[in-house]
Amino acid sequence: MTNPYQSPLSEQFYNQARQSLEAERERARAAVQGPAIGLLVVSIICVALLMLTLPFDLFLLIAGGMNGRVGGLEVDETKMMQIVIRMMWGVALLAASAYCIYGAWQMKSLKNYTHARNAAVIAVIPCLGPCCILGIPFGAWALGVLARPEVQARFES
Repeated sequence: MTNPYQSPLSEQFYNQARQSLEAERERARAAVQGPAIGLLVVSIICVALLMLTLPFDLFLLIAGGMNGRVGGLEVDETKMMQIVIRMMWGVALLAASAYCIYGAWQMKSLKNYTHARNAAVIAVIPCLGPCCILGIPFGAWALGVLARPEVQARFES
């Protein structure tokens, strides 16, 4: 049953509008693909490296604390404190890189603009972003792309 008062062209206009919206969304998705993939790759590399170094630091901390020697080398309190600080910094980097992975995924799928922008901002912070220096260009690129109004408008939230 159709509406007798409906214009015969309304369905045609609706289909054209829907196709136009889908085309704009695809253009926005194409624009964010490069920075999102770059941020994902750099963040995954950083997480992988941290997963290797944190257990090693934990081993050094435990072994050094048990007998004061690691592999025949004397370990004093200063060295132990350096290991603890390095571990704490590693955990902060791990959290930041994991968030960058999440934000880059949100950016790639055009889901959440806030998380995508926050991940790009974190990536630009020199000693906190993923892989320190490697994250800066991808974060800046992402911020540049995310600042475009036509890209912002195509995110779900």
